Amino acid sequence: MKDGILRVWDINHEKIIQSAATDSQICSLLWLPKTSELMTGQGLPGNQMKIWKYPMLINSSQLYGKGHKGRVLHIALSPDQSKLFSVAADGIACLWKCHESGES
Repeated sequence: MKDGILRVWDINHEKIIQSAATDSQICSLLWLPKTSELMTGQGLPGNQMKIWKYPMLINSSQLYGKGHKGRVLHIALSPDQSKLFSVAADGIACLWKCHESGES
């Protein structure tokens, strides 16, 4: 959404159950099943990817200024959940190695 708000909906009752300001346009979204988190691919001003703890929608980490100079249009997770793939409007595709929380 262009308003920069990440929203989780209860589709049965047609209401928002949680929301968070992302401070930029949300261009892509990915569920991270291993950690029960959401990842957003975003546009200006940072063209970054952010990870949100679910269900509180607290921004736990971000990949900022690392790889993309255009808005992040697509993010995907490998079947074994060890790698992320991202593609941005700048034409750059990135492959990211995932690690467990606390690892470097």
